[in-house]
Amino acid sequence: MRVLLVDSPGRWLADALRRQHDVVALEGDPRDRPTAEAATAGVDAIVCGLPTIDDRDPLAALDRASRGVYNLLTTAKQARRFVLLSTLATFERYPLDHRATEYWSPRPTTEPADLVAFTAEGAVREAAHALPIKALCLRLAEVSDGSGPPDPRAVHVEDAVRAVELALGFDAAEATAGWWVYHVVGAGRTRFPLGLAARSGMSDGRGAALGYQPAHDLAKEAPLVAQPAWTPRTFAGTPGGLARKVVIFGAGGPLAAIAAQALERDHTLRLTDRRSLAEIVAGGKPQSRGAPFPRVLGAPHEVREVDVTDYAQVLDATRGMDAVINMTVVRPDPVEAFRVNTLGAYNVVKAAVECGIRRLVQTGPQQVTNPMPGGYWSDFDLGSDVPQRPGVALYFISKFLGQEIVRVFAHEHGLEVPTLVFGPFTNPDNCEIDQLGCYPFLVSWADAAEAIRGALKAPSFQRPFEVFHITADLPHGKYRNHRAREALHWQPRDNLDVHWRRQV
Repeated sequence: MRVLLVDSPGRWLADALRRQHDVVALEGDPRDRPTAEAATAGVDAIVCGLPTIDDRDPLAALDRASRGVYNLLTTAKQARRFVLLSTLATFERYPLDHRATEYWSPRPTTEPADLVAFTAEGAVREAAHALPIKALCLRLAEVSDGSGPPDPRAVHVEDAVRAVELALGFDAAEATAGWWVYHVVGAGRTRFPLGLAARSGMSDGRGAALGYQPAHDLAKEAPLVAQPAWTPRTFAGTPGGLARKVVIFGAGGPLAAIAAQALERDHTLRLTDRRSLAEIVAGGKPQSRGAPFPRVLGAPHEVREVDVTDYAQVLDATRGMDAVINMTVVRPDPVEAFRVNTLGAYNVVKAAVECGIRRLVQTGPQQVTNPMPGGYWSDFDLGSDVPQRPGVALYFISKFLGQEIVRVFAHEHGLEVPTLVFGPFTNPDNCEIDQLGCYPFLVSWADAAEAIRGALKAPSFQRPFEVFHITADLPHGKYRNHRAREALHWQPRDNLDVHWRRQV
C-alpha cells in the first residue's frame, strides 16, 4: 500500500510503516492546495498526525489542522482511507473514576493543543459524511518507548504502531465509507480504559471492530493522578441582554448593514470591516438585487478598519464594549475562507473573553440543507438542535469549524453565544422569483436584522452556545424556527408568499 504520511508524531512511525508499505512523507505545507494535491496523487491511504504548535504563532497549527486537513481530504483522488492520529488529552476533564471510552464526547479546553486536535477531528468527521472514504480517528495515549518511569497515560510505541497497521487494514463490511473512532491505550490499569478498539469479529451495531490488544504495560500499577482542576472565570462585565455598546465585525456586508439600522437607536455601535466602510459605501454596489447597503453612521457611533485575522486589531476593537456581533465571512477563497471564518472566529471569541464580555452573537450559514449522503435534505420538521452537517463545501466547513471553536470557548468560560444561521435572504419588495418555488430555508433581510436584535436583547439562554434557525414561516414543513421564537422573542413578519404562491 502506498501511504502518505503527514505531520508524523515521530520517526518511529515512518520507520515502522516502511517495513510493509511504500511510505512517502509530505514535503511542504498542506495548507497550500497545489502542494496537497501533488502529495495525495497516487496514494492509497493518508496517515495524518497533529501539527506541532509554535507558541509564538499557535494559529498556524490551527490553520494547518483545518485548512491543511481539508486540502488533503478534498484533493485526494485515489486514497479511500484516512487515518487521523489524534490525542486522548481532550478527555482529561472527566473524573478518574469515569470509564470514558469512545462512547464519550471530548471535553477540550481552549488551549491551542486541544483546539488543534478538536478541529482536525471535526474536519475529518464531516468530510466522512460526504466523501467516499473510510476515515479512522486513533486517539493515542502518550507514545513512549518504555524507558521512562511507570505512566498510566502512556502507550508503548510498538502498540501504537500496531494500532496504525490495524487502521490501514481496517474493513467494515457493512460500510464502504464512514467515520470510526478508537482509543489507543496501553495494557494494565491505564488512565483511560480499553474500549471499542479491543473488539474483534463482526460489528453488532456498536461500531466496526478494530481488534487492537496492547502487549505492553507501562502503567505498572502507578497511581492515577488527575490533571489540575479548571477554575471557571467570573465575569465582571455587563450581563447579557443589557448590552448598550456593541462592536460589529464584518460591518460592510448587507446583513450587518440592515442589522446596524435596527440597532443604531438603542445601542452605540462600533462598526468594523477589513475595508474602509466609506470606501464600500462610495462603491455603491449592493451584493445582490434588493440587498441592504451599509451607511457610515455619525457620533456616538464609530467606524474602524479591522482585519479579523489580526488578533491585536480585534482585541483593540473589542475593548470597552458590552457585546460582540461577528458577521465576518469569506466564501470562495480557499485560503481566506479558513483564515476569516475559522481563525477569525477564534480571534473574536478570545478577545471577548479577554475583555470580560459574555454576549457574543455568532452568525453563519445554515448547515442542514446539504444533499450529501449524510445530510438532511430528505428530512422534514428539523429543529435547530440537530447536529450541523457542513460536508466539504468550503464556505460551510470553514464556518462550521469556527463555530465549533466558539462553542468550546463558550462552555469553557460560561459565555452566552446565540449562533444565528441563515439560508438565502430576500427583499420581498425587490426580488427575483425562484422558478422552482420558495427555497425552504429563506428569510427577509428585515426579519434577519430583527433576529440579531433579539439575540442581543434576550436576557439569557439555556446553554452557553446554541444554534438558532432564522427562517421565515414557510409552508414546506422542512425547517422549524421555534427555538428562535422562544429564546429570542422573535417573530418573522414577512411571509414571503411572493416566492411560493402562484395564480390558479
